[in-house]
This record gives sequence, C-alpha cells and structure tokens, in this order.
Amino acid sequence: MRHWFYQGFIMKSVVLIFVLTCFRLLAFTQAACYSSDYKQELIRKTPELALKIAAIESSTKQFIVNRKASNGDSKTPSNDFPLITIPVVVHILYQSSGQNISDAQVISQIDVLNKDYQRLNGDSINTPEIFRPFAASCGFRFVLATTDPQGSPTNGIIRKHTDILAFSIDDRIKSSALGGDDPWNCDNYLNIWVGNLTSGILGYSSVVGGPKDKDGVAIQFTAFGTMGSVLAPFNKGRTATHEIGHWLNLIHTWGDADCGDDQVADTPPQKGPNRGCPSAVRITCGSGPYGDMYMNYMDFTDDACLNIFTADQRDRMRALFAAGGVRSKILSSTAADGVSSSRPIDATIIEADGSGLRIYPNPASDRVMIHMSDSASVPLTLGIYNTMGQRLSTIQIYQSHQEINVGSFPRGIYYLHVEGGNKHVVLKLVKM
Repeated sequence: MRHWFYQGFIMKSVVLIFVLTCFRLLAFTQAACYSSDYKQELIRKTPELALKIAAIESSTKQFIVNRKASNGDSKTPSNDFPLITIPVVVHILYQSSGQNISDAQVISQIDVLNKDYQRLNGDSINTPEIFRPFAASCGFRFVLATTDPQGSPTNGIIRKHTDILAFSIDDRIKSSALGGDDPWNCDNYLNIWVGNLTSGILGYSSVVGGPKDKDGVAIQFTAFGTMGSVLAPFNKGRTATHEIGHWLNLIHTWGDADCGDDQVADTPPQKGPNRGCPSAVRITCGSGPYGDMYMNYMDFTDDACLNIFTADQRDRMRALFAAGGVRSKILSSTAADGVSSSRPIDATIIEADGSGLRIYPNPASDRVMIHMSDSASVPLTLGIYNTMGQRLSTIQIYQSHQEINVGSFPRGIYYLHVEGGNKHVVLKLVKM
C-alpha cells in the first residue's frame, strides 16, 4: 500500500512539474511586441489610415534618398546631425502596489533609452564585427518633462490607481474613462503608459500617422527599466527601446512577414523573429554571408543580446522630424526646457569589458588624466564628442597614464569614446 502511495505521489508530482514547465515555456514563447497586431487591427477599423501610412512612407524614402545624396552615399555612418530632444511623460497605471513602480525604475529606463539611441550603451562592444560598420548613433535624447500641458512644473511621472486587472491592445490604458490615463498632447510629449498588460504582451506602439489621442507606447511593468519589478530576460530596458523604435516608424527586422521587407537597406532579410540569445551566423533568407542581425533592437532577442540600430534605421526615424514631418512639431516643444541632461551616462565610466579605463579629475577645468590598469591595451584612439554628437578631437593614447588638455573646450558635458582592439568604452566628462 505504501509503495502504491509513493508511486502515485511521484506520478502526480511529475505530471504537475510537466504542466507547470509547459505553462512557463508557453508564456515565455508568447512574450512579444504586439505593435504589428495593433497596426493591423487599427487599419481594419479605419482603412483610410493605410493611405496616410503610404504617404508617410513615400516622404520617408525621399528623405533617405536626399540624405544619402548629400553624404555621397558614404558607407560610414555619419553623425553630422544635432541631438533631437524628446520630452517624455510616463503614465503609471497600477492595480496593486507592486505595479506602482518607483521613480528610480522610471529613471533607469530613461538612462537606457539615451544610451541605446546614442550608441553609448556599454554592450555595443558585443555587436559582431561584421555589423559594426552599419552601427550608428540615432541622435535622440529622452528627458522626463519638466512642464505639464497647463504650464505647471512636473517630474514627468503620473501615477494612477486602476481597477483594471490587465490591459490589452484595445487602448483602454490610454483613456481615463476606461480605467487608464489620458495622453498629453503628442505634439509636445512622448507618452509612455506602464501597467499590467495581458499575458504575453511586452508592449505595443501607436501607428505613425494614427489618431493623436492614442499616440505613444505601452509597456509591461515587469519589462520597463532595469531595476525594481523587472523580470529576466526582459530586464535591460530594451522593450521600451524597441517600442519607441516603432513610434519612430521602424518595422520589425523581418518586415512582419516571412522574409519580409522592413524598408531598411542595411538590415539583412530574415525569415521571422529571433528569440532567446542566438550566437554565430544565422542565415535564414539568403542573408549570407552576414546572416540575421539578431542583435538589432527591432528583433525579439532577449534584452541582454540587443545592442544596435543601423544608419539606415536612424535615417528612417529622423525623417519624421524633417520639415512637415509627422513628429516635427515636437522639435519646438518647451516641455523639457532647462534640462541639461537626463542622467544619460554614469558620472565616471561605462565599462562592459572590464578594461579598467578611468579619467580624473572629473569635473575638470583644464587637464584630465586618462588611466588604464592594463598597459597592454595600448595604443588606443580617443575621440572627444560634444552633446550634439560632433567629434571635436581625436587623440592617440600610447601609455597607461596620459594627460589630455581640455582647457580650450567651453564649459559643458563631453563624451570620450576610447576604442582599440576589442575595446569600446565611453566616459562622461564634465568641463567646468
């Protein structure tokens, strides 16, 4: 009898574990961006939107043609453009206290956006060598709004309790009357809604050219930022990077079709989304010899393995801000006036490869010292950039301790890119 009991207990335990494992695997494989689904449903309801999207696509292509012509169609990504500042308002919808994420978690997400969209992310060094020539800073700076639509001071974060257990892609999260929160004017702000989304939805974006009262992105609260409530493998803030890519008119790298077209020339074709953390060359749609660019922010790869936007993706996004462009009005927004930075970079060093590279003193008024703990790393190339992304100086580093004269630079913030071998380190310098 005892033997029968233990056999039955073990059998039930094995079945339970199997069921739970299958449930977790199903939840994992379903976790995804639903922007494409949202777009298809919106067009189904309002067919005339397809014509507007086509017109935006036409103007986008013309912008890219003109830009390539002005740059001589150079293969090297150009950074001769100013930073575009985008004021952000974060609407936090919470049904339980655990969903009411902290200010620190919000700020951690803003940090990620600034690094990813300016290619100042420490893990940029992980971009495969074959794809590095295509990598580019997109030139966007995200700051939490300092002024609300009524002109009153704000920290750019709204908190609102809701009775809704979970939101879907029906836009209820964007409506106060339906349990969400109304957007601020999208001509002046990027609206980000953070809440509990229906199981499997990491986030979704509005459609470029779609209704203004639905404009912005919605993000699952466990995939927003890098701390607090976040859960692996979506715990590095890349869900927001991805969804804002859609908000800026990017398409998934597989073009939302089997070997589809993402309207970007420098991303290889691929059969469909990549998941997990692929490695080596992965050829799906005759994309050899490069293979899928599975580390592109617009794929479905795990957060820790995403690290690149390309130059053509950048141009596609920035086309929206050209004269008369869909998002051009945000250029005149005063919602973030007076903000010099939104903590885009650590005050001392970003270091993904353990290089031990440091600068001091920081802040500095005249001279700074570059120090490397590993003298075998030299020689290295140091590029000094201003906040507009313009390269001001190039210096060769030949020793483990080297002094740099910054006395001639105006007061402000500068970014020092140190490259050589397999290193790519970015340091922030405050010039007094």
